Amino acid sequence: MLFTTGEIYKRTGFTERSIRYYSNLDLLKAKKNDNGQLVLSKSDLENIVQILASKIAGYKLKDLIDQQPSLSFIKDDLTQIIADLENVLFHLDQTDSEENLMENIRLLQNYNAKYLRKR
Repeated sequence: MLFTTGEIYKRTGFTERSIRYYSNLDLLKAKKNDNGQLVLSKSDLENIVQILASKIAGYKLKDLIDQQPSLSFIKDDLTQIIADLENVLFHLDQTDSEENLMENIRLLQNYNAKYLRKR
């Protein structure tokens, strides 16, 4: 089954502009139907899920052009991010001493370097 960009937008909020952009990057293989509308297959929808999950995990689109990580690899990355965020949340409650504050700064600097600089 094929889905028009309008159908996808109505059901998900994912815009035609994004679909065109990802298609121009060759991350999607959107085609035009007989009416000239851009249409996507189930496989394209699966690729959108993979692209969006990759972006959340910190991958840049230019990196995805050469090779998209598998969903299991992305899930492992997201699981690690969640564990790291839980650790950050735990430590943010530990600000009662100068030593804990210093540890929080070190921890947050490490996470900034690990995650935020990737973006």
